[in-house]
Amino acid sequence: MTTFITEDWLRANHTLSEGSEIRLPADSRMTPSARELIEGRRLLVKFQDEQGRLFVAASLDEDKALPELQPVHGLTSQDRAAAASCELCHQAVVDKPDTLTHLNAQVMVAKNDPRLAFRARLDASIATAVWLQSELSGMASAAHWLADIRSLLGNIMRADALDIPLAAQEIAGLTADEIHRLSHQPLKFLGHDHIVPDVNQGRDVALLNLLRASVRETEITAAKVFIGADYHVQKADLLQALNRLSSAVYVLMILCVRQNRHQGEWPSAEQLKQSIARGGAHAH
Repeated sequence: MTTFITEDWLRANHTLSEGSEIRLPADSRMTPSARELIEGRRLLVKFQDEQGRLFVAASLDEDKALPELQPVHGLTSQDRAAAASCELCHQAVVDKPDTLTHLNAQVMVAKNDPRLAFRARLDASIATAVWLQSELSGMASAAHWLADIRSLLGNIMRADALDIPLAAQEIAGLTADEIHRLSHQPLKFLGHDHIVPDVNQGRDVALLNLLRASVRETEITAAKVFIGADYHVQKADLLQALNRLSSAVYVLMILCVRQNRHQGEWPSAEQLKQSIARGGAHAH
């Protein structure tokens, strides 16, 4: 059975930030507009079968009903495992002890390496985001935000593990700069002032605050790893992305407070952009 992937299906089911990874059913066949969207956004497409195995397209022949698929590793997209060496002694690791683990496909480090502490925090934030996607599945208005937040966390993990730059990301159609402005002046742009977490804000906001706190802990852990004693900064793109992520969750919390108090309809990305462009006047 063939799954037809249209442009509308992609927009409804995936975040489409530049350079993001998306996963499609292994029997997928894309419409021309879907393929154009994927190529225009430079999305990394992986295919997944019912057994959970991952593949990339070995051929992009549009005349074929289905692409020729090549099995790959889920994170590296490579078709075979790379030989890994110890970072300390530079010797190949044949029998991996429990005290070593992969920093990337080629390098193994001790498990007390600070870079692994950052990965662990990031992993915890991803877990929290996925849990909230399940817990708040009935919140249609927030679903797009949570999907993009989860996607960006995964893209940060991938960029760090592969040591590649993180492309500019959007959350719910908003740029990092727009998220920053909304989070710093919510009364001006959202029609509701800053909030301090409180039980009266409701269960959904309380759960979102767990994710916000987790992302903030991840950002601080990353800062310990990537900002040197001389203030030399490594991977500034990841640090900024994490900062904007916690801001995005905070904005999402305020939007939920507004909705819980029936203070207007949930604003679209376009309405929020217009509010910013007008210099305020609130989003309705």
